[in-house]
Amino acid sequence: MLWHDGNRFELQLDSRSCGSILAFDMLKAITFDLWTTIVEPIDYRESRIEYIRLILESNGYSIDLEAMRSAYSFSLQRFYDVWQNEQRHMPSAMRLGLMLSELSIELSEENFNRVVKYCEEVVLQTPPPLIPGAEMVLDSLHDSYKIGLICDSGMSPGRVMRQVLTRYHLLPYFCATVFSDELGRTKPHLRMFETTLKQLGVEAHEALHIGDLLNTDVAGAKAAGMKTVWFNRDRTQINEASVIPDYEIARLSEVLEIIAQERGA
Repeated sequence: MLWHDGNRFELQLDSRSCGSILAFDMLKAITFDLWTTIVEPIDYRESRIEYIRLILESNGYSIDLEAMRSAYSFSLQRFYDVWQNEQRHMPSAMRLGLMLSELSIELSEENFNRVVKYCEEVVLQTPPPLIPGAEMVLDSLHDSYKIGLICDSGMSPGRVMRQVLTRYHLLPYFCATVFSDELGRTKPHLRMFETTLKQLGVEAHEALHIGDLLNTDVAGAKAAGMKTVWFNRDRTQINEASVIPDYEIARLSEVLEIIAQERGA
């Protein structure tokens, strides 16, 4: 049982992580997932669908809203299939193309690009809130460790999410920001982690990765040779995967307690 700023933390340390514990004196870098680790997961689906509907109507199309939602879901499922089965990023333009093809609709290049731009940038209209403790954790770590970001982009690309981080004054904390839309690969592909480690200038055994998804964040980081923290927020998930993280936390601020404890501070 540990305490930080008057709060009690219950750390769940895997007994099989003893080798990682001994290596904490060599820790030089800490990497984070973005969605559901640094920022809250916000669904912008309806905003995107409504904008697409308006563009279609202005071009003489009248499409049932449920048909649009169905087409959007179809393109989203294809995105997930490519992400999970091929560990490859599907660009926003391709997703929109799949949706319009499902609706048997063609748009001019100008209107198509307008829709892509809106879908990618709608997150800037209402940025996702920060996960509680995110700013404090980054501020506490950045003087002692190199910090990296490893993000599967979804429909909000790296160029946009860097703007979100800038609005929250968080971007300067990161020495490396790697996004799947820029790399072409998604977690758990090793390229996502190896690229980040290279940009940070550290070896895998000198780095710790924190993320909320076992099959992408934890599995990918472990395969790369990094130590891992599963951010199981409020202990709401059950580990049904074969992936065993080195540590499990319920609140992001517990990361500071893990590092302090294992370094003997």
